[in-house]
Amino acid sequence: PDVRELVSQTTQDAGLFNPISKVIFTMMITMTQQAQAGEGVYARLVDEVRDALTARELAEVAGVGERQVHYWSAGTSRPRGRARDRLLEVHYLVGNLLDVYSPEGVEVFLHGRNRELGGRRPLDLMRRGEFEPVAELVERLRAGAA
Repeated sequence: PDVRELVSQTTQDAGLFNPISKVIFTMMITMTQQAQAGEGVYARLVDEVRDALTARELAEVAGVGERQVHYWSAGTSRPRGRARDRLLEVHYLVGNLLDVYSPEGVEVFLHGRNRELGGRRPLDLMRRGEFEPVAELVERLRAGAA
C-alpha cells in the first residue's frame, strides 16, 4: 500500500487530524516499510567494516571499484554475487575480531603479518579470496587458542 493512503486512512480512523501527528505517523510508516524491505542493511554492513578497512581496501577485497563501495555505503546500490559474498565474509571476520580486539586492534590484526598464517597478512589473503585460513585463525583467537 502507498504510504500516503495508509496515513490518510489510519489518521482518519484514529482521529489524528493534527498535521504534526500525520507527519510523525508518516515517518514511522516509512521507516517500518524500509526496515521490512531491508533497506540500508548493506550500508550498515559497509559502515561497520569501515572501522577496520578503508573503502579502497574493502573494494579490493570485494573485487569492485572504490566508487562502488561508496554507493553501497550511501545505500544507492547493493552488492551482488561475489562482491556480496566477500562483503559478508569481511563483515563476519571483523565482527568476530571485535569480540577479541578493540577496533584499532582489528585494524592492526588485518594489516600485520601473522605467524599463524605463515607470515602472511590477513588482508592480503582476503584480497585473494582466501578467507578460510583467516576465519580459522579468528575462531581460534575467539576460543583463546591462538
